[in-house]
Amino acid sequence: MEHANAVAAIAVRVCGGQAMLKHLSLERMYRDSRLGSLMLPWSAEVALERIGKARLYDA
Repeated sequence: MEHANAVAAIAVRVCGGQAMLKHLSLERMYRDSRLGSLMLPWSAEVALERIGKARLYDA
């Protein structure tokens, strides 16, 4: 997740302006990578801790 925005931005630059057309999946990937940090602002450490706790206590 930390590098998703950079990778998506590079992909959009490589593909050009047509990458932002709604019917292409790259537009959604770029949008999701930009907004992902706002919707779920967890750091990698917090995410790993929550996954570990869920896995440990659900077993």
